[in-house]
Amino acid sequence: MRHPSLARRYAWQIGLVALTLLLAQGAWEMAFGWHEARNQVAQMQAVQAHAAAREMRQHLAALEAALADATKLAPDDLAQRREEFYRLMVLHPLVTDLQAVDAGGRERLFVSRTEPDRVGAGTPVAAVPTLSAHYGDTFYKEGSEPFVRLTVPEPRRPGAVTVATVSLRFLGDVLAGMALGDAGSAYVVDARNRLVAHPRATQALRQLDLAGHPPVQAARASGLAAADTVDFAQQAVIATAVPAGPPGWLLVVEQPRAAALAPVWATLARTLALTVVGVLLAMAAAWVFSRRMAAPIVRLRHATQQVAAGDLAQRIEANGGDEVAALAGDFNRMAAELRASYAGLEAKVSARTAELAQRQEEADRASAAKTRFLAAASHDLRQPMHSIGLLVGVLRQQLMDAGQQQLADKVLRAVTGMEHLFASLLDISKLDAGAVQTAPVVFPLADVLRALDAAYAPQAAARGLRWRVAPCRAVVYSDPALLERLLGNLVANALRYTRQGGVLVGCRRRAGGRLAVQVLDTGVGIAPEQMGHVFEEFVRLPAGEANPGGADAQGLGLGLAIVRRTAALLGHTLHARSLPGRGSVFEIELPLAAGPMASGPALPAPDATRLAGAFVLVVDDDAANRHALHALALHWGCHALAVAGRAEALAALQGHLRTPDLVITDYRLAGSETGFDVLAAVRAATGEATPALVVTADVAADLPARAAAAQATLLHKPASAERIQQAVLALLG
Repeated sequence: MRHPSLARRYAWQIGLVALTLLLAQGAWEMAFGWHEARNQVAQMQAVQAHAAAREMRQHLAALEAALADATKLAPDDLAQRREEFYRLMVLHPLVTDLQAVDAGGRERLFVSRTEPDRVGAGTPVAAVPTLSAHYGDTFYKEGSEPFVRLTVPEPRRPGAVTVATVSLRFLGDVLAGMALGDAGSAYVVDARNRLVAHPRATQALRQLDLAGHPPVQAARASGLAAADTVDFAQQAVIATAVPAGPPGWLLVVEQPRAAALAPVWATLARTLALTVVGVLLAMAAAWVFSRRMAAPIVRLRHATQQVAAGDLAQRIEANGGDEVAALAGDFNRMAAELRASYAGLEAKVSARTAELAQRQEEADRASAAKTRFLAAASHDLRQPMHSIGLLVGVLRQQLMDAGQQQLADKVLRAVTGMEHLFASLLDISKLDAGAVQTAPVVFPLADVLRALDAAYAPQAAARGLRWRVAPCRAVVYSDPALLERLLGNLVANALRYTRQGGVLVGCRRRAGGRLAVQVLDTGVGIAPEQMGHVFEEFVRLPAGEANPGGADAQGLGLGLAIVRRTAALLGHTLHARSLPGRGSVFEIELPLAAGPMASGPALPAPDATRLAGAFVLVVDDDAANRHALHALALHWGCHALAVAGRAEALAALQGHLRTPDLVITDYRLAGSETGFDVLAAVRAATGEATPALVVTADVAADLPARAAAAQATLLHKPASAERIQQAVLALLG
């Protein structure tokens, strides 16, 4: 990961500090400015509202005074009183009706602009007894503008009152005269929250109930303070309410918030622009200052990189007397000391390298010699063991006496044990020589588990041990042959070191699409200090701890070494854990395949009678092996011909009328001749693609490829009679 330079880091840090301060100041100024502007708008609206409310009260106060004066001088003569009412209506056009009511609540006089006058009607009237001027509820006359009745007591007649019907259209005139701009508006509501005045007369005629209107609700709830709310069109406004006219009436002034705060937003935009400019200038200054401050440190860093790369002649100019100059001087002294130390160290490293190279060469020669010895020994010893195994197998099948068969069985077990030892030597030699090639495929694991069950169940039963292979339907990706040999080594090891209890082979799913195949036993276990060495060559537990005196106690300690190398070759993970006296668990973790695959049919048991009458050509330059194979073929009921090489085979075939059904040949024959040469000659002479089985002790890496090219089956020595029989049955069907 690439880190930012020192100058860039300082520039970012200084710039971020400046940015934070400027943004904080700008945000504070904008918030404070917005709040101040909003308060100023509310205050201006309040001033205008109070002025309009004062004008309304003045109109009503003048009317109240005129009515009070008229009642003080009111004559008893109704005709004169009528003339006085006419004069009052002329002086106050807002008054549309005047009514005199006696103390008994009966009408004495009624004068109107729109109705006929009534003198001494005596009609009962629901007048309001009052000691001072009183305003009733607003009302409408046949859909006209709103009215209100003003009741004034008559001092000269206790209990008598004068009632004036007053038109409220003057309120709209007052509101229209307010300087609220193009978007502002004002209106008046009475004590019952009905709209009684508006600059547009049509609004007042609608008789609207504004009890649920947000500005009116806010004014009633907050004590007539300014509030942020919405108007009739649901637009955001700043509303201010003040008392107006009669008790309980409100004058509400509204100003659209966007229009009222437009100058504020312009100021805020300018503030934001200045903040951005300030931030850019701060970042530029921070970049310049940080580069100047970091330049000496950058030079020091480049010099240290050159020193780390091996250039010890680097020096830094130490200018000035500050801490950076002192650091440069220390660097120069360090570089000089490193040059001196490097010269001496180089000589020591050269001498040590030469010594280690010599020891490595000796170790490589020793390892190569060991590998050559194992390969040669296993090759040379396998030839006679191969002959012994074949001959004992033939002898065992021909003996009829039970005692002799038991003796042959013991010999056969001993030979089988030796074959296992040679097989282990062969496996370890092939792994060391890199001659083992993997062929991973997708296959059902149940096939391998069945093969293990068939091979090792008899051994477990012979020892009186419980044996179980848990069924598994998983499909895996691996080399089935190598996986079977690997698990077979683990099972053989478990049986070897288990005296009582049993051995279990099972599977467990792991995360990541993996499957763990486990071999569990109740054997002697492995001590913790030995766990790190059990997978090394020739390391094995003492025989007395496992099966004292048993044949299996004579192993070479190669089984787990082969397991480790085979697992590494396949790319599988190997785990082991154990408790002394309780048992061990060995686990191979391999990948699961993406999809099911049905297991193939089981192979039939070997049946020698199926080979009767077949013509088998045996080719081997070793007389003992040739004789053993010839005897084995005769025992199967075959017509067998045994020869030592190509020339003898071609000469012998000329005396036979039929061509061979099968060629069984060794790989390395006398001289430079090989079994593939014999096979090619026989096929050329007969004109038939004769099946072939090549049995060899050679571990060359190219043998599998050559056998496939020659369309021949490859089998490594030592091979038991049963293995050869199974291979022949597979070839001849």
